[in-house]
Amino acid sequence: MNSLGIYFGIKDINLVETSGNKILNNIRLPHPKLEISELEEKVPVDVKIMALLKDAFRTYRINAGEATFCISGQDLVIRTFEIPLLPLNELRNGVNFEAKKYIPFKLEDLDYDFQVLFNKKNKTNLVLFVGIKKEILSEYISFAKQLNLKINALEYSAFSILRFMKLAGLKDTGVFASLCFDFNSEDEANFTVFENGFSLFSRDFDLAGEPAGFEQTAESDLLQKQDKLKNEIRISFDYYNRKFPDKEVKNVFIISNKEGQQNVKAFFTDTSIPVKFVDTQKVLGKTTSYSSILAKSFAASLFRSAPVKIKINLIGSRGKAARAAAPSSGSLAFLEGIKIDPKFILLGLMICGGAFFYGSMRTKAAQQKLEEIKSQRLKISSAANTDSFQDLSALSAKYKKKIGALDNVVKNQIYITPLLSSIPRDLPRGVWLESFSLGQSKGVPLELTLNGQSYLNDSDKEFEAVNIFITNLKRDPVFSKYFKEIVIGFIDRKVLQGKSLAVFKIVCRNFSEKK
Repeated sequence: MNSLGIYFGIKDINLVETSGNKILNNIRLPHPKLEISELEEKVPVDVKIMALLKDAFRTYRINAGEATFCISGQDLVIRTFEIPLLPLNELRNGVNFEAKKYIPFKLEDLDYDFQVLFNKKNKTNLVLFVGIKKEILSEYISFAKQLNLKINALEYSAFSILRFMKLAGLKDTGVFASLCFDFNSEDEANFTVFENGFSLFSRDFDLAGEPAGFEQTAESDLLQKQDKLKNEIRISFDYYNRKFPDKEVKNVFIISNKEGQQNVKAFFTDTSIPVKFVDTQKVLGKTTSYSSILAKSFAASLFRSAPVKIKINLIGSRGKAARAAAPSSGSLAFLEGIKIDPKFILLGLMICGGAFFYGSMRTKAAQQKLEEIKSQRLKISSAANTDSFQDLSALSAKYKKKIGALDNVVKNQIYITPLLSSIPRDLPRGVWLESFSLGQSKGVPLELTLNGQSYLNDSDKEFEAVNIFITNLKRDPVFSKYFKEIVIGFIDRKVLQGKSLAVFKIVCRNFSEKK
């Protein structure tokens, strides 16, 4: 039976039909988008996609009964975080609670799945969380229904790349990174770090850039893509090393066209990280030209014959939710067809009433006994008339100590108004705050958390603006008076309304002096 993989990229949709490991059909379709000149048409994008897919199925006579959908990172929320060890029956609730800290959407708006890996060193669980908005998932399911297809899985493109490496004969042991890119297309590039086949970190970026005020040539475009790729690799490694400082990347496997191999090889020579280029011709065939969209859709088509260790399946996640809701309605199915005699109902009510009355009598007797015991207790006042001078002095010293502690709390409390008024002065252009929290618990220093975003249409400038904000806070006489440690909690990127921007968290701590 033939297999089908469909990759929904940022610029193209690619269909690959295979028989065994041989490609029968490789169909590349332009991803329909609403241009300015097309706004008056008012034709939804999903309708255009459906028309393209149906036409491709009819033209190339594709009659597959099932398919694997491979989708780009722009449609997904992918996070990796740690949680404590929990019993299996509490694991999902624990993941839900922790995931809310890392995702920019309400959990109720997502269909999601997760996979857990035990971290032996820290005795914790490492969670790989993948979510998709419910309306986006519904669109993909609608495509499958209209094409009469069963969806094997809705798979993240970086996980399809892991399968591509497996088809190339590479082992998935240890900590290694994969880098998939294509200078000849406008597909997104994928940088992913795996540990024994489990995803630790993933990042997607678009190498296509806009002309910087001069006429763009093929040579200048290639140089621009090469420079951007190097910069994105540096940023990706910086993110990863800060998140997993104890998990050093031992190898980097690169899936690319030959035009980019020499340039990237020279870049990694300076980093001393071993690099290996995947033989794409070995996987795709000697007569097939490489493209990243082909590699992803081809790997997706072999979902069943070449399984990987990552078992995330968003389609299956929706099925789990449906099965979880089914018992509540199905549990009463056994009552269908049974006739209920009113005499039995009356007898049941009498038994319940008797049990309730008996319980009430036992409770009332216990309450009366408790009140009797309480009335027999000795009444002790704080100071008796027969107390000596020494006793009264000791009692006085005790209360003075308590009063002094309360007074110290009032005098040393922090007034938050000067702190909050100083923060807007320190914000540079292109940086804003979303939320903040201030808290302190026993034995833990006072901590202020600032959550914000930065957008300057340039990732380097956005990260620089965040660093300027931290420097301004450290130099602010009012702010630095209260907070001696100001560090970045995390910095990441996300896509909001089609724009890529930086999101960050800054943690400010106050370490009280020992007296």
